[in-house]
Amino acid sequence: MTLSAIPLNIEEEYIFSNEETLTATEKWQILQDWQHFILSGFKKLFFTRALYRQLLRCELTAHRNTEHFWGYYFASEIFRTRSILRMWGGDHLNPESNNTLWLGGPTADLKAAMCREAERLYVPLTQILQDLEMKYEELVEAWHHFATAANITDAVLPPHYQVSDNAHNLLAFAAQIALKHERPLVGLQMMFPLTMNNEQLALNNFEFTIIK
Repeated sequence: MTLSAIPLNIEEEYIFSNEETLTATEKWQILQDWQHFILSGFKKLFFTRALYRQLLRCELTAHRNTEHFWGYYFASEIFRTRSILRMWGGDHLNPESNNTLWLGGPTADLKAAMCREAERLYVPLTQILQDLEMKYEELVEAWHHFATAANITDAVLPPHYQVSDNAHNLLAFAAQIALKHERPLVGLQMMFPLTMNNEQLALNNFEFTIIK
């Protein structure tokens, strides 16, 4: 079995205007970056500088740089990832300002398009995060009972599930299932981690199809 890249198309027809902040062409590029980022399961490789700067325009400003932003929302406690996903695909409440005022102002057309793209995958991605959180809570409870019975006091698990590379792989896997409306081969999710040799190919053509 081999994997062959096919072009990733944005299904909706969006009309962007030129603004002082961004040109229409720049908005299209950011929207493509955003879709690649979601389909990758929010992997750091796909978190571009242009996308980061657009998120700052959405009143997500309590972050020093791209590293800090990505680490805070996509590589720490799972509730933070769920909050940012809900902002774009759910009720649109900004987790930092707790309102929806961010949808207006500069680049409002791009913000609306980004929401539409996130909404397409909101349900399956949220389900993955909820399942991971629930299973982790079961693990913590089981460990607590075991540690108590074994009189172990110096090994404490984190109270919340920490989003890991495996979580990113599962999210990417779920996105592929949702978009294709079919189940990929068992174990295919293990093939989503990208090697350095595939980075440029992946950035341009991320969605994969199977050739037998």
